[in-house]
Amino acid sequence: MTSQTKPRVLYLDDDQANLNSFKANFRDIFEVHTCEQPIKAYNMIDELSIQVVVADLNMPSMNGVEFFESIAADYPYVQRILLTGYSELVPVVEAINKGKVFRISTKPFKLPEIKEMVLEAFENFKTMLEKDELINKLTRQNQQFEFILRQRLLS
Repeated sequence: MTSQTKPRVLYLDDDQANLNSFKANFRDIFEVHTCEQPIKAYNMIDELSIQVVVADLNMPSMNGVEFFESIAADYPYVQRILLTGYSELVPVVEAINKGKVFRISTKPFKLPEIKEMVLEAFENFKTMLEKDELINKLTRQNQQFEFILRQRLLS
């Protein structure tokens, strides 16, 4: 995979050991960026053109669901994967409803599972962009056809 086809992934976690592990295991497959602070991570999404964000549920200043909720409006195509050490249903439901989470996985994460999730998320990201581009193209074509039709009706 070339760097242009590698998914740009941001991993947000307050545990530096988890960040190091993620980066060490996936740096050859993904363009990996890590961060411990949600505010800094938010800025990194735009600066680095992040396509997939993986975030821990439990962090001290802002949990993963709150973080995903904060980026959902500004970065609707960025795919979100939530990691949680808990199996409670409430955070999972909140993640899906509020944070528009693409996938949820348990911690400690399993390397093959996370790899597959990120690759699926990356494909979903590309599909959403392509769909939006096609809609925009069709809208422009429709406007051009309407203009031509109005010109013909006026002549």
